Amino acid sequence: MKILFTGGGTGGHIFPIIAIVREIRRVFPLIAKQLQEAERPVRNSEKLEFYYMGPKDEISSILLSQEEIKVKRVLTGKIRRYLGFLAILQNFIDVLFKIPIGIIQALFYIFFLAPDLIFSKGGYGSIPAVISGRLLAVPIFLHESDIAPGVANRLLSRFSLEIFVSFPVQKTEFFSPKKMISVGNPIRKEVLEGSKETAKKTFKLTGEKPIILILGGSQGAQRINDILLQVLPQILLNFEIIHQTGLKNFKEVKAEAEIVITGELKKYYHPFPFLEETKLSQAYQAADLVVARAGSGTIFE
Repeated sequence: MKILFTGGGTGGHIFPIIAIVREIRRVFPLIAKQLQEAERPVRNSEKLEFYYMGPKDEISSILLSQEEIKVKRVLTGKIRRYLGFLAILQNFIDVLFKIPIGIIQALFYIFFLAPDLIFSKGGYGSIPAVISGRLLAVPIFLHESDIAPGVANRLLSRFSLEIFVSFPVQKTEFFSPKKMISVGNPIRKEVLEGSKETAKKTFKLTGEKPIILILGGSQGAQRINDILLQVLPQILLNFEIIHQTGLKNFKEVKAEAEIVITGELKKYYHPFPFLEETKLSQAYQAADLVVARAGSGTIFE
């Protein structure tokens, strides 16, 4: 069985996909056996193959490859809802050029791959795969993490056989009630299995003060970083901080922090560009308080 996943490319799309892949690998052999015994064999059940199609993103490529998910990159664009000349120009380029090119790329890839189904986590990066899958009559399933879905999921929901939602919602103006199934939000079980004692060693925590974990999502959050740097010395007087800055912002944040933090306070600040799964699980266990962007994945974790 070949399953093609697609999504926007950020951690909010990638981490649920990883959680789903792990669970499928765990339960699929048992389900396939039960269906075989019931004389309802699953098509192509002898082998599971996982693929992902989406926009170029360094972190997602690494994470998906670690899960043995084959990655195919396609060009894609997005529709910006804020006003301004630059936004209008970018929308024009994306709608007339990037998205159509991405759909053509996806059409060829999906035609030759011939997946049994497409699972979309939403986001602008899923548009080429979902539209191409629809044109090629591949069954499409969609998952929405938020109460109010983004533009992409609203548009693509009409192509889906079923729409999985994270909340027990019976009706919504965005999706057909006949398609909706409430399943919760997939999270990696492994991020809940950390240890406080291990965290102390990993992050070199002093244990002298309460610990704040600051997360800006997988890509970091510039606004959170900027505000933190303004008040960092004052906070470190009473707290110890584990800070995920984001890959792009790490060097800048670390350099500025070294300027504003002096003396003994430096041992209470622990910046990281990205907290991979094991470190994140430990950080969750160590933290007394979490300051984070309100991404659905982070909230559910």
